[in-house]
Formats: sequence, structure tokens, C-alpha cells
Amino acid sequence: MKSSREIKLFLKKLKKMNNYLLVNALIIVAISVSTIYSATISKSESFYIKETIWGVIGVAAYFIVSFIDYRKYFKYYKLLYVLNLTLLTSVLMFGVSRLGAQRWISLGPISIQPGEIGKVLIVITLSAFLTTNFRDKFIGFKGTIIAGLHIAPILLLILKQPDLGTTLIIVMTCGVIMFMYNLEWKTIIFLAVSGGIFAPFSYFFLLKDYQKQRVLTFLNPESDLLGSGWNVTQSMIAIGSGKLYGKGFLNSTQSKLKFLPEAHTDFIVSVFLEERGFLGGVVLFILYVILIMQILYIADTTKDSFGRLVCYGIGSIFFFHFVINVGMTMGIMPVTGKPLLLMSYGGTSLLISFIMLGIVQSIRINRD
Repeated sequence: MKSSREIKLFLKKLKKMNNYLLVNALIIVAISVSTIYSATISKSESFYIKETIWGVIGVAAYFIVSFIDYRKYFKYYKLLYVLNLTLLTSVLMFGVSRLGAQRWISLGPISIQPGEIGKVLIVITLSAFLTTNFRDKFIGFKGTIIAGLHIAPILLLILKQPDLGTTLIIVMTCGVIMFMYNLEWKTIIFLAVSGGIFAPFSYFFLLKDYQKQRVLTFLNPESDLLGSGWNVTQSMIAIGSGKLYGKGFLNSTQSKLKFLPEAHTDFIVSVFLEERGFLGGVVLFILYVILIMQILYIADTTKDSFGRLVCYGIGSIFFFHFVINVGMTMGIMPVTGKPLLLMSYGGTSLLISFIMLGIVQSIRINRD
């Protein structure tokens, strides 16, 4: 009898699933795999096969997470916070350095990037922290400081790696979560003004030399075309040469002639736009808009404050990654090395993206 009720409950949840969420993500991943194949066809390593395998693992994780009641995260959010701190601390102790940063932990044949996991965990723990400590209350300046103390250790550990891009995404995402939980406008204005005043200090005293160079390159990429401005310049050449319809599949030249570095990771959009042109870019843009709008719709139709804030946080992560990555490839934002979720090559990034969508799906099917 008990098993019969469980089956009925499972089928009821299955019917409540938003199938478009997964379909939308799979279309983007399919575009990603084909673009990775095109960008790396001249290389001996089969990156597109690895990405496909990670995609299959990600879909499996998506369904598993979808059927875990999201309210369990609320119940154990303090343990998740400790887990986040432990993972990020372990990077500093046992992490592997690549390209001047220590962001990865090697687990035999694979490497994981705890900073990517940290973004999801901080969304969950901050949402639970706010709904626990500020229930039915506006968050004023004092509340903002208290919430900031919750976020600060995570930010400091990620900055230590160093990973400025992930730090900025977490700050902006947490800002959205707090704003959606009735953060007062006077507090928002105060924080914005304080941030503007603090920005010059951050540039001169907190940023490392290579990070300062990225800012200068963003302001004037032509100042060092053969050095720090090379990536952005080649990316803009690739995008511009795609014109309206693109050069066609497998016909991108900037990546195949090795003018465009990191073509399958940071600058995968450049390869896609060179091959598919402006119209292809419009299609990709629409796919991401629909994906994010579906997440926000689930948030807006969820009565539970915790579930609603988690959805807003996850939607913000997808949004900021899209804006930063695409802006970077077009030269309208500094190069930060942040991937385009579901699109850029990277096992951890792809897996975490599907897990985030699974959490959103769990909120939809388990909410009251």
C-alpha cells in the first residue's frame, strides 16, 4: 500500500515538471557540442566527446536533484554553509594551479572547481539565512551588514584563489536575492554610492597586476594588440566576419588558424557567431532569455519565500554569466574568464548548470 502511494506521488510530481526547462537546456548543449567540435577539430583531444559525456551525467543529476524536496536544503542550510567553507578552504590547501590561479582540485582523471559549487551553495544558504532571520521584515542597513557577514567568508576564500569573476557574480547574485527580499531603496542607494567610492581603492590596492591589465585592455584593447589585447581583438574579428548568416559549420577561421585562444571555453560564442552569424546569435540569445524567464516564472509563482529566493538566485547566476561572457567576447566588458553556462566547455560548469536547473525543477514540483 505504501509503495502504491509513493508511485502515485512520483507520477504526480512527474506531471508537474516543466519539461521545457530541460528541452531548452538540451538545445543549448547540442549547439555547444557542435561548436566545440568545430573549434577543436584540429586538436587530437576529443573535447566534444568529453562534453557529451558530462552532458549525460548532468541530465542524470538533473533528474535526481529534481526529485529531492528542496525544503531539505533549508533544513540543513547550516551544514551546506560549512560544506561550502570546507570545499573552498581545501582548494587553498590541496588545489591545482593553472594559468596563475589555484581554483581546481584534482580527483584522479577529473578536476572539479569548488568555486562553481560555491555559487550554488551560497544562493541556498543566503536564501535560507534571510527567510530564517528576517521573516516578514524589511532588510535595512543593519540587516544588510548581517547578511554581508554571512557572505564575506565565501567571498574572501574565492578572492584568495584568485577568482575575481566568480566573486563579482556572487556579489551581484546575492544583491539580487536581497533586493527581491524587500531590501530598502535607501540602503540600495547607499551601497551603490559606497561601491562607487570604494572602486578606485579596489583597483589600486586589491586587484593584482594581471587584473588591472584586463581593465586597461578593456578600456583600450588597441594599446597592446599583440599582447593583452590579442584575445578580445581576435574575438571581435571572428564575430564581425560572421556577418548576417555566418560562414557555415566548420568554416570558422580564427579558431582553426589558432588566432583565437580558448576557442572552446571562454570564447566559444565567438566561434559560434563566426559560423552562424548575427541570426544565429539571435537564436542563441532567445534560448537563454526563454531559459531565464522560465526560472523567474517559477520563482514568481512560488509562495514559499525560500524557494522563490533560490530561483531568483539561480536565474541571476545564468543571467550574469551570459552578460559577462558575451560582453567579454564583444569587447564591451573586461575579460574575466567566466564561461557561458551550458555552452562553454567544462565538466564542472555543465554539471553544476544541470544541478541548478534540477533545484529549480524541484521547487516547481514540490512547492505547496
